[in-house]
Amino acid sequence: MMPTSIECPDLEVLFTELESGEHGPAMEHAKLCPLCTAIIEEHRLLEKDLYRLADPLPPPDLVHKVMARVASEPAPVRRELWTGLSILGISLLAGLGVLITNDTALSGAGTGLARFLVDGKAFVEALLSGAHALWHTAAGPVAGLLAALLFSTLFGIKRLAGNGPTPSEA
Repeated sequence: MMPTSIECPDLEVLFTELESGEHGPAMEHAKLCPLCTAIIEEHRLLEKDLYRLADPLPPPDLVHKVMARVASEPAPVRRELWTGLSILGISLLAGLGVLITNDTALSGAGTGLARFLVDGKAFVEALLSGAHALWHTAAGPVAGLLAALLFSTLFGIKRLAGNGPTPSEA
């Protein structure tokens, strides 16, 4: 039994000494005081219980349930369309703002547009002349090649897109 003239130390000091492992006056007091010994033992048991606690594992089918829920509620096509159009609009406005505020960029764009219009006519005429000559010399193989290119591209896109929702489901 402890004499009544000695007070129990502050719990914070006691726990600090306990944690650091040093045997200071608070730990010396705790060896002799039954109240402090009981507090340290209760703290040790509580700490042991806390270390045993572990986060429970998620259920094994959590990923499948989440993916099924995501697949059952796709984002509305309208929302995606409006989001894409707003991003495009803001980007175009930012580009136009830079173009208008920069004199060098504006004059370069005007010169480039004028050059495109002047040279573009000759380019289109040459392209049409080449297509005309190619069509008259090898119409069958050209048509077959274009059809094969078109169909392989369409089937490739369909395969990439997969079997999505029909328009009535969307």
